Amino acid sequence: MFLILFKLFSIFPPFLLKVVASLLAQFLIILNLTPYRITKKNINHCGFNDTSLATKSIKMTAETFLEYPYLWGNPENHNKLLEHNKEYHQVSQSSRPSLIFTLHMGCVDVMLFHTSKNVPDLNIIYTPAKNKNFDDVVQKIRQSLKAKLHPANIKGMKELYKSYLNGENVIVACDLVPHHKGTYSKLFSKPCFSIDLIEKLSKKDTHDLHFVYLTHGNKKKYKFNLETINRPISTDEMNIFFEKAISKAPELYGWEYKKFRKLQGGRKNIY
Repeated sequence: MFLILFKLFSIFPPFLLKVVASLLAQFLIILNLTPYRITKKNINHCGFNDTSLATKSIKMTAETFLEYPYLWGNPENHNKLLEHNKEYHQVSQSSRPSLIFTLHMGCVDVMLFHTSKNVPDLNIIYTPAKNKNFDDVVQKIRQSLKAKLHPANIKGMKELYKSYLNGENVIVACDLVPHHKGTYSKLFSKPCFSIDLIEKLSKKDTHDLHFVYLTHGNKKKYKFNLETINRPISTDEMNIFFEKAISKAPELYGWEYKKFRKLQGGRKNIY
């Protein structure tokens, strides 16, 4: 059933997805629903002065929401949404495996399918869906381009770490609040509980370190960006990379996530 629905979405032209997304965004704004409220709260908390940014962001959120089934029905659809200049070619020339980190800017699966297609032996950490049938279908689709998925739990992290030690490639979207262990850092000068996996793994100096993210494209919706970092980094430095990427296209960032929770002190979250 889910696969049939995804296949139907995959044949929609991108402009039609935008029309439907615009209607969905208006619905979220008019009723002031949770994703819109959280988006406004996060944007204001981080000090962005653009009063229209929340509206722009929730429109991008709605588009992203529809892009997932569009890709799940046909993973090759990521090529219709993404501009790139074979940035991963330089990665393939290295004799060392890659540790890649990213954040939730635009549709993450556009990034993951592009990376899976260009980086062999790729390991991805993901949060399983609550509906097992749905999760099984999506997991199979995400692995269709030969990537290996590991759930974001203790068992999955052990499997990911084992693959890392075996010299395989790893990509992690690490801008969300960790499920378990993490460290306190700052994003846009605001305290946040952050994933410290990149700090721990990069210190081993066994992999080349790369930061990848999406911005607006000229002819297609997204442009792929890759930055190579020639040293280990701390979690504070990782968040600075995130700040720079977000500042290039703030409306593309996933502000609808509850980023500022599990805080220290009396106030545990801003929501």
